[in-house]
Amino acid sequence: MGWSVSRKKGDFRGKDAVFAREGQEKILMVGIVADHDDAVDADAALSLDGEKVGVVNSPGWSHRMQKSLALCHVAPHAAAEGTRLDVEGESGRCSATVSQIPFYDPDKTRTHS
Repeated sequence: MGWSVSRKKGDFRGKDAVFAREGQEKILMVGIVADHDDAVDADAALSLDGEKVGVVNSPGWSHRMQKSLALCHVAPHAAAEGTRLDVEGESGRCSATVSQIPFYDPDKTRTHS
């Protein structure tokens, strides 16, 4: 889970170093879908079984999908799609599920507003 550099990408500065460190990441970028009726707080803490595992970076409310979505940084052991996390910010607490990025409505249930 998380984003990585494609091995098909052409030459770029630092390419060897990037691929040498592959699999040793300390944080990964993931998406979450929060059980909340508005955008969660930026900088909200993410926890898994009481352990702080990450932070919300870029939250928002999707009018198309009618969901609270956010991009987050999390520890690799919390990055698997479907992992349930606790979100705690200034405006309160809720739960969230790690989701694929980009966010996607596979059944196309929200194609029209």
